[in-house]
Amino acid sequence: MPAKRLLVLALCGEGVLVLVACSWTWFADLPLVFSAISISAALGVGILTAAGFSLLNYYLLRLAPAVLGVCSLRQMHREVFRPLFARVGVLEIAGISLAAGVGEELLFRGVLQPELGLIPASVLFGVLHIGGGRQIAFGVWAAICGGGLGILAQATGGWFAPTVAHVLYDAAALTYIRWGPGEHRQSIPR
Repeated sequence: MPAKRLLVLALCGEGVLVLVACSWTWFADLPLVFSAISISAALGVGILTAAGFSLLNYYLLRLAPAVLGVCSLRQMHREVFRPLFARVGVLEIAGISLAAGVGEELLFRGVLQPELGLIPASVLFGVLHIGGGRQIAFGVWAAICGGGLGILAQATGGWFAPTVAHVLYDAAALTYIRWGPGEHRQSIPR
């Protein structure tokens, strides 16, 4: 898929999530809390969270033992994500990351988590990242990240810090997918 088309698709899809989140808050008369702590503190913990998720992602793709879920993540990286993002540039990475971070955090941490709770919102976040049977490990990874972002939202009292973490993590992950080295091609011992 051409890089510009990926960017447009991300902007449109995530724009729908923003509209759903804003409509939900309006109809349900929900407060959409930006941050209960200072912007600089929320920015700092968002950056640290993104760094932690990025290091864990690197560990899973390069260093972790080749067990079932890890092998599935590596296969997704190699067979789905690398080809999909093979032609993206810095502009597309920035736009896709910003759109995903804002759209998904407004909906999941800004609206669904206050309405449904941390665990249901995180599980739903993971389930919606499963595109097929081979992507279950990716859905589990997304649910774990969603849980971490949900805890961050609770700790900071708003959706800003998780949005910062999400945007920066996605930018790091897409950069690694696009320009990083190929992962180990280990398979599960039989």
